[in-house]
Amino acid sequence: MMSSKLFRLIWKRLSTAFTWPSATVEYPAVYRQPPHGSRVAIRNNFAECIGCHDCEKKCPVQCISIVSEDFPSKEKTPITSKGVVFEKKVTSYKIDYNQCVSCGICIDICPTEALSYEKNFIVPRQKNNLLILNLVHRPRSVRIEQGFEE
Repeated sequence: MMSSKLFRLIWKRLSTAFTWPSATVEYPAVYRQPPHGSRVAIRNNFAECIGCHDCEKKCPVQCISIVSEDFPSKEKTPITSKGVVFEKKVTSYKIDYNQCVSCGICIDICPTEALSYEKNFIVPRQKNNLLILNLVHRPRSVRIEQGFEE
């Protein structure tokens, strides 16, 4: 009996004497990368995207759809920062996050490493059509008109 009371007293004093760091993340001050395979958005750097359609072909759930066109013959074909010649000009790059399983195959298969994970999670939406995102930059007024933003 006496030893358990003594043990509790010692434990109480020791536990209050030492402080352990918090196990939670302080959001505004600390940002950690989400773990691989998290439900995060995909970003496409169009300065490096050569329009090869490899990500669209290799996607197991076919959630990527790309519309591209040939460069005009009068125009000089651009080159990426790594010296790769563009194949086509990407006019639309849509990802359907209703179907995307965040497997990362599109990111791994990209020959120019134009695709990467964003830091932001995918924002939940009430309408399914709002989860089909066109990654080609459009002005905000156009996105609102097309119903992609509320």
